[in-house]
Amino acid sequence: MRGFFLAVLAVVMVFGTSVRAHAVADFSGTWALDGSKSDLGTPAAKTQMKVVLVIKQTENTLSIQRATGDVALYKLDGSESVNTLPNGGQSKTVMTWSGDTLVGKTVSTINGSEMKMADKRSLSAGGREMVLELSMHMPSGERKQRLVYAKQ
Repeated sequence: MRGFFLAVLAVVMVFGTSVRAHAVADFSGTWALDGSKSDLGTPAAKTQMKVVLVIKQTENTLSIQRATGDVALYKLDGSESVNTLPNGGQSKTVMTWSGDTLVGKTVSTINGSEMKMADKRSLSAGGREMVLELSMHMPSGERKQRLVYAKQ
């Protein structure tokens, strides 16, 4: 019985570690928004938006720096991350992995109003594109976006 338990434990450790190692995407790099492949909600936004992100990822954290210099730091272990927004508001985010997709749930407070956002971040085109699917619930209604970033 003890030998069987040890064998099962060994299999779980080997395959469990293997599956987790292959399932996690690495979003590290410099990314530029590709407006022609993105759905930003309005046609005018496609031509006017120039967004560049610098992402640094470790096993436990994801850091996203915008061109403005603002940096948001997220924990990847399912615990809450708190960030200050450029306009002085605050966001609380929980990020978890679903296979090779990073899933985020955020509640932001801006000028006393609350906004809830769900996002899914994944890689495509052999890791050369990062796709960010957003669903935002604001006092003014719901809004969805699909942002495609090209790796620089």
